Amino acid sequence: MERHMSYSSSLSRSFFSRTLTKREEIAEASQNAKGPLGLTTLYVPTDSTAADLVFVHGLGGGSRSTWTKNGEPSLYWPEEWLPNDPGFRDVSIHSFGYDSNWDKESSLNIHDFSKSLLASIHDCPSMSRTSNIPLVLVGHSMGGLVIKRAYILAQQKEGFASTARRIQAIFFLATPHRGADLAQLLTKILNIASGQRPFVADLHRNSLATQSINDEFPQYSQDLQLFSFDETLPTSYGVGKSLVVDKDLAILNYVNERTAYLNANHRDMSKYANQSDANYKTVRNALASTIDSFRTRQTVSKRELDREQRRRLDTYLRITDAPEDDFMDIDSMRTAGSCQWLLQKKSFLEWRDSANTTMYWISAKPATGKTIASGKVINHLRDLNRDCAFYFFNHGDKGKSTIQSFLLSIAWQMAFIHTEIFHIVLEVCEKDEDLSQANYRTIWRKLFIEGILQVRLARAQYWVIDGLDECRNNPDIVPLLYKTVESCAIRILLTSREPLESYRQFGHPRVRVISEVIAPNETSHDIDLHLKAHMDHLPSVDSEARQIMSDKILAKSAGCFLWVKLILQELRRVHTSVEIDQVLEDVPSDLRDMYSRILDGMSAAPYGKVLAKAILIWAVCSTRPLTTEELLHALQIDIKDSIDSVERSITSNCSQLVYVDSHSRVQIIHQTARDYLLEPNVHPEFGIDRKVGHKRLALSCLHYLNGNEMKGPRHRKLSFSNLVKERCPFVAYASHSLFDHIAQVDATDEEVLSALAKFLSSSNVLAWIEYIARSSDLTRLIRAAKALRSFLHRRAKSLSPLGKDIALLDNWATDLLRLVTKFGRELLYSPPSIFHLIPPFCPPESAPRRLFAASTRGIAVLGLSATEWDDCASTIFEPNEQFTALACSERQFAIGTSSGKIMIYSAETCQETQRLHHREPVRLLHFGNTSKVLVAAGARTIRTWDLTTDQNVWEFKTTQLCMCLATTEEDELLLGALKNNNLAVWDLTSGTLRDYSDWTEDLEGQQAQTYRRPIAAAFCMSSNLLAVIYRGQDILLWDLERDAFYDTYNKMNGASPMLGKRAADAGVIALTFNIAPGANSLAAAYSDGDLVLFDTSDGFVKALVAANAQSLASSRDGRTLASGDGSGKLQIFDFETLKLLYCIQSIEYGIKELQFSSDNLQILDIRGSRCRIWDPIALVRQDAEDETSDVVSLSTAPREVQSEGMDDMPLITALTCHEVGEVFFSGREDGSIHMYESRSGKHMQRLLIHAENVPIVNLYLDDESDTFCSTDSSSRVMVHRLARSPQGWSAGARIFDHHIGVSVNQVLCNRGGARLLVSSKTSDTLWSISTDNSSIISTIPRDGRAAYRWTTHPMHKDQLLLIAGNVAHLYEWLTLSRLTNSEGILLEGSVLPELMIQSITPCFNGSVIATAFKESLGPRAKSKLLLWNSSDFNTQARSSMPVPKYHYLSDQVQVLIGSDGQKLFFLHGSRWVCSVDAQATGIEHFIRHFFFPADWLSTDAPLIIKITKRNDIIFAKRDEIAVIKRGLEISERGLDGGVGKSTSLTDVRRPSLQVPGDPR
Repeated sequence: MERHMSYSSSLSRSFFSRTLTKREEIAEASQNAKGPLGLTTLYVPTDSTAADLVFVHGLGGGSRSTWTKNGEPSLYWPEEWLPNDPGFRDVSIHSFGYDSNWDKESSLNIHDFSKSLLASIHDCPSMSRTSNIPLVLVGHSMGGLVIKRAYILAQQKEGFASTARRIQAIFFLATPHRGADLAQLLTKILNIASGQRPFVADLHRNSLATQSINDEFPQYSQDLQLFSFDETLPTSYGVGKSLVVDKDLAILNYVNERTAYLNANHRDMSKYANQSDANYKTVRNALASTIDSFRTRQTVSKRELDREQRRRLDTYLRITDAPEDDFMDIDSMRTAGSCQWLLQKKSFLEWRDSANTTMYWISAKPATGKTIASGKVINHLRDLNRDCAFYFFNHGDKGKSTIQSFLLSIAWQMAFIHTEIFHIVLEVCEKDEDLSQANYRTIWRKLFIEGILQVRLARAQYWVIDGLDECRNNPDIVPLLYKTVESCAIRILLTSREPLESYRQFGHPRVRVISEVIAPNETSHDIDLHLKAHMDHLPSVDSEARQIMSDKILAKSAGCFLWVKLILQELRRVHTSVEIDQVLEDVPSDLRDMYSRILDGMSAAPYGKVLAKAILIWAVCSTRPLTTEELLHALQIDIKDSIDSVERSITSNCSQLVYVDSHSRVQIIHQTARDYLLEPNVHPEFGIDRKVGHKRLALSCLHYLNGNEMKGPRHRKLSFSNLVKERCPFVAYASHSLFDHIAQVDATDEEVLSALAKFLSSSNVLAWIEYIARSSDLTRLIRAAKALRSFLHRRAKSLSPLGKDIALLDNWATDLLRLVTKFGRELLYSPPSIFHLIPPFCPPESAPRRLFAASTRGIAVLGLSATEWDDCASTIFEPNEQFTALACSERQFAIGTSSGKIMIYSAETCQETQRLHHREPVRLLHFGNTSKVLVAAGARTIRTWDLTTDQNVWEFKTTQLCMCLATTEEDELLLGALKNNNLAVWDLTSGTLRDYSDWTEDLEGQQAQTYRRPIAAAFCMSSNLLAVIYRGQDILLWDLERDAFYDTYNKMNGASPMLGKRAADAGVIALTFNIAPGANSLAAAYSDGDLVLFDTSDGFVKALVAANAQSLASSRDGRTLASGDGSGKLQIFDFETLKLLYCIQSIEYGIKELQFSSDNLQILDIRGSRCRIWDPIALVRQDAEDETSDVVSLSTAPREVQSEGMDDMPLITALTCHEVGEVFFSGREDGSIHMYESRSGKHMQRLLIHAENVPIVNLYLDDESDTFCSTDSSSRVMVHRLARSPQGWSAGARIFDHHIGVSVNQVLCNRGGARLLVSSKTSDTLWSISTDNSSIISTIPRDGRAAYRWTTHPMHKDQLLLIAGNVAHLYEWLTLSRLTNSEGILLEGSVLPELMIQSITPCFNGSVIATAFKESLGPRAKSKLLLWNSSDFNTQARSSMPVPKYHYLSDQVQVLIGSDGQKLFFLHGSRWVCSVDAQATGIEHFIRHFFFPADWLSTDAPLIIKITKRNDIIFAKRDEIAVIKRGLEISERGLDGGVGKSTSLTDVRRPSLQVPGDPR
């Protein structure tokens, strides 16, 4: 029986299995007939692509079946016909499929299909994301709606801008733009079956989906080519016969739409019997014509790129001097026929023509013609029609001596050689408009690794790089060049004084490098040609004598072109045979002796020596070559005299050492001449003292900057015309280079100090900051701050660091840094903001606020207690991440997150530079010693990255958690201490595990049990020690060099002879070594709060203090120790004594990790979603002797403990304002309610209290009756009648006090205060309130409703308006009776069901209602603002649409602030407070007023911002309230004088501002 049952069961299962399999086979066959899902590429051209063509089917269709007549494969026209059509052979063709079968249940809608289409296109491997190849979309029926929604999403969603830009044309084949009536019939039929099919409901006539699409599509489609084809034959569908999509539904009626009809029914609109079919010809010809227009446009683009795009790229890459100019200058100096020896070298030909990419390294002595030879190579490659980019490094020009300038120039040249690269570079720059100001690693990664080097070009590319030795940080560029040659077909030729062997230590290439050392005799032929070319200029009586003279010069030249040039200049000055012989005999063949002879000659001149000396100083000490116009102004300031012509002055006085190039730039003749002139005691009259030279240039710059041309706007008027005024050409050099010279002057010079103080105390300094911001180079402000610090530091070593001027410089040294870190984004967008908007937001004791924000007519910020900058230089806030790891290197710092992201920031500007992905939560981060290596450890994997290329170089799997990481000096080995007591050593040159050893393997018995599972560890590579913590045990130290036990430490006795002895004292929870070379200290934090310092050389306890530390960090110099505790307190100690130097108490708890910056002047901490960068003055140690330090301490004695103020005042949780505008009220988390004076922001009194430590969650005030409602988190609602007397305000009588029992979401009073609405998630209750009695009038139960908000109807004060989800209802205030029907008023347009109402604000005198929706209730959720006509909300209304002319505001509002009746005020996503009025034109016009500092908005809590009746803005800033007065009186104006247009924050057309009192 059991066997029979088993057999039957088996048979039943077998049959069921076969049945399922059969069904699956049928479904699979059906799906195969329809075609594959997703994006399928049907054809890719072998050559260049003119366009991408994508076909999208409709309801019930398929990626193949929709486009195939009768299912015949040969009639699948997108794949079978188009690729063979000459009009489409350069077109990539794709078909997209999605499951739109209506015969089965589905949860998907059109929005879902559109997201899938957009993602498929964006991620398609055969479509380049970075190209600008046009994209044409063809949609049949519902497919057209899917395309429209996908295009809208591409415009709105971050990361899809390139895809949106590529979409150029859309073809609609019988698309029901406003739905179709047959869809409703289909729905009725399908309702017989079970299950949902949302995409069918979306096709109903005027459905929410089609209305939403039609609302938004016109905003974005104005530049598209649109084609709509309608059907003319009816379709049979079983129960009838009719058109599926009527003509009025298939046509958009847009201006940019072309329409046509096809003689076909709905199904055959996309299927054709043959290529002669008239319908096919109509569609095919329209497609071909459109693509041909793209082809023509691309041809024109390839021949001549759009001028505007060229201009934008020039601006982004900061290309002011075309590289071609440098090449032409150099090539013009070459003698015809010279340098042929190089082109004929076998090694050169091998480099030029080899099938494998190689590097050609040419080295030779100074002044031997390397630069001229480079120019010849460029000319030669161009003659062969090879693609060639080049760069000439120039040490004397700061702008041409950096790796950044090299990379930007090469990128610019490559862009103009290749159209595809042009668009890639332009797109990268548009995403990061400040890329040119980034460090070279960021530029290299974004422009080259992620962009240019990804392009596979058809033929080899050539780079010619001259003067590697004149590049600053030239060792850093060599690995980049190696990487370039390794990764793509780019051949690089470079010249250098030093041979290849000198750079071997900086990297080993994986490709061949051909090294060629040029001997003097190899250039002798070129020198001979040069002499012959100038033979006629030699003084002699006959040709034979000239030839003898030429031979003598050639014999003495030793291959040095510069010497030959100078000797020829000498010979032109003599005329007799005796003088000629004397010159040839006396002129030394050594360049140094030659320079000495020239200076002696200049010294003997009777006139012009003062001017000659000045010209030499400017040519030698300037940071870049000045033009003759610039130098004319500079010299006249310098020597305080007028000059007729710089060119003539140079010719007359110093032409052998200085020359004017073809671009009117004044240049020193050679780098060797500069070096010679700067040598000490080189010449009594013309030798240049470096410090004196820089002083002269600095004072000249200061004289100009202190002058009238740099004065700020007068009478606080600010307009475009008086901001961008004409200034002399010297303005650029003076503004950009002043502080480069300050960094070089003698800091004890009183004249320099006085001139600096004069400049920094005048409004000219603001004009200077504005000028710098207009050039988009805020790093110059950072360098200026460092130069001031350096100046003060050097001065303090010789003179007293006291005095008014010293204090002013010290202020600005901090202020300039804070201006960049706090207001950098705003400065770049609106440089004029430095005059009026930024100073008021600076602390009162800062120089900008103290000197320039005292006017009673401008903006004022009141109510805050801080008078100085706090110690937090910058805050990095990522609300959706948890920071888990931190590391610092010399130039950058890295933050790891629980999501696996690694974000890397510039240590200088605190701006993010790159992002890596570890693919698991990051537990540890470690920078290698060379700064280019980054190691990240997670629970299972350790990965290493090369930061110069962003490459994940090695990946090591681990079965145990890693506690700490370290690298050896050259980053050859990686050490990891693991949780299983093992030390792992990986070889970073080969990616292999070198060693794996157990540091407890020699322990036995009880000792082995004692040291079983460690909890933390720390390396000290300078001492070769590893310290390991075990719970409840002494600290174990291991000697890495001997691979042996070293010692154990406890806090009572230090070194303990008994290994494995259980500690009697508290356990260790954190430790760190003093990481300075030669140091021998170990700091350990114990669980009982003690911080202990051990001497690791002698084993004794050096110091012990109470610190309650949970994390520790050592400064690089070993002088400072930082600790963090659980309460958020950060303490700074002297490492050798544990003397407490400073204390910072922060409101945020739980410091997870601490790190010092590489210069020891900043401490970084991570806690939660924040990283803060602190720079307390205590880190500036007065007894430091580092001459290169950029800091100064104004105190000669050690700083005592200083606590940065975190008062016990509880946080503000609610705000409301009185209608009169005199006072406003705040609720706090301790249950108290306070009153403030609006005029000054001062706290007046505590008004009342609910209950101790029960937070106030809501305040509401009815101004007519002074009814004051307050709600706390315990659901207690209190109502008072405010009383006002000559003595002030009081809470007055309490007329209502009730515990609701559930969380209260909203409390509302009617006008007069007779009714009180208390709303919760479960019910809405209307109370009648009075001083005598309060009673419930009505209660409406609510069963788990979505987010909702109530408000009084702005046009009918006796009505209430409720919005819940996407439905509105009207109620009667007196009775809470519903006035609308059960379905309510449908909010159509963009109000999707997943959006949640946040707030309702009547505006424009009640005619409009502004609503803010959010995607979630989180404080950082994205907002969506929609405005509605108030009149639409009436008892007869069934639906309402948003006011179309305000659609542009939809996604731009972060916080809806309020209304003054005439205008609506909101916080824009750019941090600006903005407004819009009823007269807005609907073309994205709104007014910007002022901005909030970024750190004000870095909070997890919801932002609380209100507007008073007097148009003051009040902002809850933690436990304080800031009052911003007259901020709304400032308005931004566009360049045309109109009201500020909504432009990108990085729009190059920056606006000006109008401030109060400006008569414009």
